[in-house]
Amino acid sequence: MNRDAAFEALRLAEVHDARELLRRHGKSSGDLIEIGAGRGWQAKALSEAGYRVEAIDLPADVAISGHARDRHWPIRDYDGVHIPFADDSFDIIYSSNVLEHVEQLDPLVTEMKRVLRPGGIALHLLPNPQWRILSLLTYFPGQAIDLLRYLRRRSAKDGGSGTAASRSSPGQSKARKIIKRLMPPTHGAVGSPISEIARYSKRHWNRYFEDRGWEIVERSNNGLLASGDYLLGTALPIEARRALGRILGGIAHVYVLRSTENQGPVA
Repeated sequence: MNRDAAFEALRLAEVHDARELLRRHGKSSGDLIEIGAGRGWQAKALSEAGYRVEAIDLPADVAISGHARDRHWPIRDYDGVHIPFADDSFDIIYSSNVLEHVEQLDPLVTEMKRVLRPGGIALHLLPNPQWRILSLLTYFPGQAIDLLRYLRRRSAKDGGSGTAASRSSPGQSKARKIIKRLMPPTHGAVGSPISEIARYSKRHWNRYFEDRGWEIVERSNNGLLASGDYLLGTALPIEARRALGRILGGIAHVYVLRSTENQGPVA
């Protein structure tokens, strides 16, 4: 039930769907930048699909992007606001479950317009209320599984012969970790786990993009099902996640946007 492998498989499934969506909107090739590229799985897959890909993310030693220490694609560090490329550099801007984490989203959105060529499009995947609710419901079962795994590893490591003193020596730090895990954390940069349910609604994202000068060309649902902690891991393969997504609904909005301030001929 490997959660990391399940996470990677889901992200690659998103890329497969994104390629089809981009082609439908006349973007079967071109210069593409991925914002918040993480380990680079999606950037690599998009490059293999024929796009000329650049990828940016926060430095790997920054807490929010700690997952990016094992990168699979050349990713340029940036400060979370200023995109390190010239004006009109890209035909496509792509992000997957990133924008909700950005503390200074307005200036980053302005930067997106700057680097996007006339006629270009932005494709963003964003969590929806169903994902937030599902993640809340599965949070404590996920914590229980993590605890059992920890106890099993600890038992195997100690061989059942460790002294009480050796087992309790790092008790202070472990106590803090336990207390921290007693409440579900906020996912994004703003709000609480409960307020995020409304914040991730279609109404909120529609208003946000339109108020900042973006035309919503298309909005859909990603049709994939997964909780925030990927509770079942690879025990629930992508085919099953798609089937459940068709029945129950997916966990992410998919937005195709065009800047109203930077219109140009559509390819």
